[in-house]
Amino acid sequence: MSDPGICSRPSPIAGLGLFATRAFAPQERIAAYSGRVVTRPPDEAKASGKVFALEIAPGTWLDGSTEDNLSRHANHACHPNAELVWDEALATAWLTATHPIAIDEEITFDYGFSLAESLFHPCACGAPDCVGRIIATPLRPAFRRHLRFSRPRD
Repeated sequence: MSDPGICSRPSPIAGLGLFATRAFAPQERIAAYSGRVVTRPPDEAKASGKVFALEIAPGTWLDGSTEDNLSRHANHACHPNAELVWDEALATAWLTATHPIAIDEEITFDYGFSLAESLFHPCACGAPDCVGRIIATPLRPAFRRHLRFSRPRD
């Protein structure tokens, strides 16, 4: 079997992470995020708290919990080196490099969580400007302002 260019191993961010076993160039497809297309999001309680589902359209999810989907191990980061791109023609999401990725570098992407979702998902990416929650990039400045004004005063 040929090397797919990625492997899963323990991550300093969280649990298992996805790591490059070869270099990737910007805009290069890294791996497909494969799974079953379902009309209900997987139940977190039944999935032991680990859900690998992507909402690909309103009311439609891609359940990536299958063992052969290594991409499910890609962690969130506030400064990711990849993005998840939906390919309508192939009905598949692809992790695609947004920056050069070196061998042994962890492959990360922005999970794009809403404010409500972020409240239940702490971020441990380690970025100096991390707001401490997994929240979509466009929402971070407003979230940061909210944190600044919601702190107790002396």
